[in-house]
Amino acid sequence: MKQKFFSAINILGLAIGIAVSFFIMNYVSYEFSYDNFHQKQDRIYRVESRFYEGTQLTDDWATSTFGYGSAMKKEIPGIEDYVRVSIHKVEQVVIYKDTKIRESGITYTEPSFFKIFDFQLKEGDKATALSKPNSVVVTQSAARHFFGNKSPMGKILRFATGEKFVDCMVTGVMEDFPVNSHISFNYLIAYEGLPVWMKDFWYLHEAYTYVLLKPGVATKQIEDAFPAMAEKYKTLDALKNKKWAITLVPLRNIHLNPQKAYEMEIKGNKNALITLLVIALLILLTAWINYINLTMARSAERAKEVGIRKVSGALRVQLIIQFLIESLIINFLALFLASIIVMLTNRLFNQLIGREISYFLFKEPLFWSILVIALLFGILVSAFYPAFILSSYKPALILKGKFVNSNSGIRLQKVLVVFQFSAALFLMIGLFIVKRQISYMQEQNLGVNINRTLVMKYPVSYANLFTTVEQFAEKLKTLPESKAVTVSGSVPGIEVAKFASNSLFGSTERVNRLYEMLTVDYDFATTFDLKTVAGRFFKKGFGDEKNNLLINEAALPQLGFTAAGEAIGKKVLLEGDKEPVEIIGVMKNWHQRGLGNIYTPIMFVLNGRISWVPPQYISIKLTDKDLTSSVAMVQSEWKKYFPESSFDSFFLDSFFNEQYKADIRFGKIISFFTALAFFITILGVWALSAYTAHRRVKEVGIRKVYGAGIQDIFRLFSLNITVLVGIPFLIAAPVSYILLNEWLNHYAFRTNISPWIYAGGFFIALFIVLITVIWQTFLVTVQHPIKSLRTE
Repeated sequence: MKQKFFSAINILGLAIGIAVSFFIMNYVSYEFSYDNFHQKQDRIYRVESRFYEGTQLTDDWATSTFGYGSAMKKEIPGIEDYVRVSIHKVEQVVIYKDTKIRESGITYTEPSFFKIFDFQLKEGDKATALSKPNSVVVTQSAARHFFGNKSPMGKILRFATGEKFVDCMVTGVMEDFPVNSHISFNYLIAYEGLPVWMKDFWYLHEAYTYVLLKPGVATKQIEDAFPAMAEKYKTLDALKNKKWAITLVPLRNIHLNPQKAYEMEIKGNKNALITLLVIALLILLTAWINYINLTMARSAERAKEVGIRKVSGALRVQLIIQFLIESLIINFLALFLASIIVMLTNRLFNQLIGREISYFLFKEPLFWSILVIALLFGILVSAFYPAFILSSYKPALILKGKFVNSNSGIRLQKVLVVFQFSAALFLMIGLFIVKRQISYMQEQNLGVNINRTLVMKYPVSYANLFTTVEQFAEKLKTLPESKAVTVSGSVPGIEVAKFASNSLFGSTERVNRLYEMLTVDYDFATTFDLKTVAGRFFKKGFGDEKNNLLINEAALPQLGFTAAGEAIGKKVLLEGDKEPVEIIGVMKNWHQRGLGNIYTPIMFVLNGRISWVPPQYISIKLTDKDLTSSVAMVQSEWKKYFPESSFDSFFLDSFFNEQYKADIRFGKIISFFTALAFFITILGVWALSAYTAHRRVKEVGIRKVYGAGIQDIFRLFSLNITVLVGIPFLIAAPVSYILLNEWLNHYAFRTNISPWIYAGGFFIALFIVLITVIWQTFLVTVQHPIKSLRTE
């Protein structure tokens, strides 16, 4: 109470450190809690596909075929049960009376879904809800879209894709999927409703297969048995030259494993979570170090107090208990203030991380143990200097002023400040690198023009859909708001994700490899401004273009070509075809997805050439007219051509940049925590400069009497403090270079680590320190020298 300002800074610094640490640990706890609510979680695994050529892994997918589950159950001992969760046609238009909504959370699954997983039904029977064809279980949220608060049981929902309309009866209503479930759909349609040929088909990798192993069965036993079993089922030419294998991924590991092809969910990043935990620890340690520094800034006063108490008969153990209790009070007050900060800013933190999460930590018994241990550790650490160092001095020396003139305290304080600045500089340099990488990805030339491009998702229609879409596209071309229009199977920013196993025709090796199959029309290259490096693009009037093919540069090595010109005129045998198609052009590589991804081998065919790779998007390049009125005009035309379908669209440039949302969010988090770390560190610097000024106030008085000016006093104070920025820089620079270089290696296209980044971090830190020192210098130099010397 006597030193209110020091106490307030102590409590505020500790409270901020505790609050930030809580937020980070709560978020990390949430990320690690995914799928932990299933009772059989330790025996549930997802079957993921792997393909090898010899010993080289060529493809690694999160999905399996529709036939894996049934074949594994039949052929491999140790599997108690399995369930398939289809990602085939996950996006459809759902219709009920006059309401039409395009939904992207649709799956086909089996009754065993409710046996293996612990998802709960509010209405309906788990055993029978998915047993009959054309039955559907909906979530409570989905039910409210169409039926409000009324029961949907027995009602008919119409699911539409292209020209296919299927009516399904609602046979169950389930609770919304938990936020920490990697499985999350709104509509579960009975697997029995799929075509007979698809249910156990071995060549359609568009299902997640989950197996429940019998107790005590090792995953390696299942994985080792799969390749031999696969030889029995892979009867077609596609991928026959490859070794088919699987890996069984534990249910709880799925969310934090690296993203793979064919994965729908936005996954967590284990490395980022570990980084955040390190940041939380650094900030908490920085706050505790500040407590020590601020206490040491008052060490002269506290030393006299200790001396008087000792002279009065106080034992050392009593002094230690006194300082521990003081530290306990400060830490508990800080904990109380941190709780208020958490409650007031929880919504802001959720906005920062882009997730709405509750207080997950409170549900973890381990958290309360960690909290008690951390609090005790903080009390001991923050009370160490006054409790054990000050109490060890002889009272005679203290009362003669010998302690004030000693350097024992300042050495420890310098070490602590070096640690603080090392952590703060590491965060600052990391922040600069993260921001630089994000800017690099957003500013690079994509090799494709996505500006002012409105993309519409493919409509549904009762008849003649393909013809109607062509007519609609031709109509859009005549609008004054239109510069170009194209219909395609994918657009930049979306993984093509339709793979075919193709081979170079006439090759003696006849090696089948996987290529992404992109269906396009004649205007695709013009609309997106793609460049050819050899040959030409599809053109009307060149004969039967459907028997021609284009490839991108990334496909050249897989086909055995070293130069683009070599590919022109060569022929390729597409999966399922008997007659080859001819390569007429090679397209320059472009970034189909964000710069975190490599260029993938892509083959172009005209729309309609491959029946199982339908077009999915209609894109229009708009002129410089007002975008709002342009979109309204396009939507007006849409309603004329597709009255049965909802109008769902997005602007391609904004959509493409959504890929960087996780990186941008990570950058914001790092920015926020770096600012807090520097704020707490500057409190430590202020304490050190205040401590130095207090110890040397008489020296300053003498120097002023002998004619020293402000600049001389500033130079006196700043020299030692400035060194404390140089030493942390020498520590932080090499460590950050190694770790950040490793982080950048996760990006296929990355920025360089420039020396200017380190120079910038150093000079920013130095500037902040010098401002702090200037302030302390000013406070000391404005005092009249007589005032500081009168007690000598």
